Amino acid sequence: MKVQVYKTFTAEEEETWKILFTNLIEERENLIHPYFKIGLEALGVSEAHTPDLAEVNQRLKAKTGWQGVPVEGLEEGDSFYPGLRDQKFPIGNFLRSKDDLAYTPAPDVFHDLYGHIPFLFEPKYAKFCQEYGALASKYLDDPKRLRMYERLFWFTIEFGLIKTEEGPRIFGAGIVSSKSECHYALSDKPEILPFSIEALAYQEFDIDHIQERLFILENEDQLYDCLAEFDEVVKNADDSKEIPAIMKG
Repeated sequence: MKVQVYKTFTAEEEETWKILFTNLIEERENLIHPYFKIGLEALGVSEAHTPDLAEVNQRLKAKTGWQGVPVEGLEEGDSFYPGLRDQKFPIGNFLRSKDDLAYTPAPDVFHDLYGHIPFLFEPKYAKFCQEYGALASKYLDDPKRLRMYERLFWFTIEFGLIKTEEGPRIFGAGIVSSKSECHYALSDKPEILPFSIEALAYQEFDIDHIQERLFILENEDQLYDCLAEFDEVVKNADDSKEIPAIMKG
């Protein structure tokens, strides 16, 4: 990763952070898996100001060994997956414009630090992400199989849903950092499919459009225990295999 010095945010950016954070109060309380709020509070992330990354990392490393690393923008696979393996999560070292709160051209500090880092306070989740990064890193020179790992990350860590006693909840950071995505994901609009290793391995996605097809976990362990089986599917992938008809968009 091309690590940067964590930036000092301007007064306008601090106001933007506060708006983004306070706009999601209802969603944190009612729509997102409890792990997220627990992590936010334990790491000292609040609406008061943009997070002190050094303080966040001190608390996070003490709990799970992870740390956030400020980077210029979107990390490519050859640095992203080894970073996960080494318990380092990239933090986009900028904040989206106040003029367009719903859009960021690349993952910013709100998506990365607000969206992803709180989940990494949960030890089993953190362990899964490290093991995932180690396995994905084996395929850096194999685009087809690396893409299968990208799909697993996308439909779980970024855009996953999970069943709870209170009903379906959001489990993906790409959803939790967006008010509109939170409400869309739990509405009757997207197609919700049961978590399936085979389906995830071949389900393509488009980062530029709202996710019209999502997968829902029965519980956390269904994700945490899937990597050995998923890697077998990846290793044995048939290069000529078509995406099953049910999975085609």
